[in-house]
Amino acid sequence: MGTSMAPPDGISIGQRIAAYEDVRGLSHRQLADRAHVSYSLLTKVVSGHKPATPEFVAAVARALGVEPGDLQPPSYSDGMADDPLVPLMGPIRSTLDLYDLPPQDAVRPRALPALRAAVRQVNALAQAAKYKPMVAMLPGLLVELHTAAHEFTGEQQRQAWGLLSEAYRCGHSVGIAIGLSDLSATALARMDWAAQRAGDRAPALRAAREYLRVTAYLRVGDLEACRRLQESGRGHLEGTDAKTPSALVTTGQLHLGSAVVAARSRQTDVMKHHLDEAQKVAAKTGEQPDLSLHFGPTNVQVHRVMTLVEAGEHDQAVAAAKGLRFPAGWAPTRIGHHHIDLARAYRWMAKPEAALDQLDAAFAVAPEQVSRHPLARETVTALSRSASRRSVRLSTWITRTGI
Repeated sequence: MGTSMAPPDGISIGQRIAAYEDVRGLSHRQLADRAHVSYSLLTKVVSGHKPATPEFVAAVARALGVEPGDLQPPSYSDGMADDPLVPLMGPIRSTLDLYDLPPQDAVRPRALPALRAAVRQVNALAQAAKYKPMVAMLPGLLVELHTAAHEFTGEQQRQAWGLLSEAYRCGHSVGIAIGLSDLSATALARMDWAAQRAGDRAPALRAAREYLRVTAYLRVGDLEACRRLQESGRGHLEGTDAKTPSALVTTGQLHLGSAVVAARSRQTDVMKHHLDEAQKVAAKTGEQPDLSLHFGPTNVQVHRVMTLVEAGEHDQAVAAAKGLRFPAGWAPTRIGHHHIDLARAYRWMAKPEAALDQLDAAFAVAPEQVSRHPLARETVTALSRSASRRSVRLSTWITRTGI
């Protein structure tokens, strides 16, 4: 089978099917009849309300005259196999695997304030996409925190479990960055295991873990899984109040995550509802670095831009970004992602130089992030395909992303 166009660069199966329908001049009903699949199922897959099975993808691909792989989101993990960080993952993997063994006798954990500072440091490295020093630091810190969580008593023990949960999150950060989804999933499972023992910090930590789990499913366009995880996160917060540590922060962050999922499925009313709810929470919290989520008014504005891009409202996204100022110490990866989103908007607006300006801005704050990020790679791929000739700037980005 052949096709006269390259696969569209949206990352979900549903968006790709819709793009091919437009090119073929087919309605949902016509495609469903051709593919011999349920019209209801087709509409749910396209809107992101139901995942696509391999059998469904094969049937729809035949009806569209394309290969099944043309409908699948690109697998960036395959392209990361030669990432220089991959060989460094062994100590992290073994530490995550041996979580259920007794603490090591030779380990003498530092006092709680020193451990808290170390967790802030390792998370700051992750948030800055400084993965190599973070990877070097993480295994030893996890072992130390694991020992402290078992040997400390009372409130200090509960706090140690909470710190261990926050440190486990860094395994997810590097795993998702270099395309090791199994490492990310394991790290987040350990995060929840430790969070359950963290006393009054447990609800927010467990909700934050569900928010982080969404990342992997967004990358493959499984929006139904995203919705289930968001609801699970809200379930962990039931019965909490404003005095529960970090509960407001995670409540607001879950609204932001739900806004992104709604934007992906073009549910703009739902998207706006969650953004408004997040804005109300941010008015109460102000800028908060809790749990390295950096929730607050700035993050709400950043997500307003992101969701407008996801919803295809590119002019509005650019307008919403006007006047945005990042607080001192804000996470470089959050800033980098914002510039990647604007690059995507400008690329769709047929402004390639402005798109490259935004990629350059992302590279200035978080070079390791943008060089690996699938949305940056997708944008560079699209710019390369549409360019009549490759400029030096575009060629530099092609080299940086390895597309």
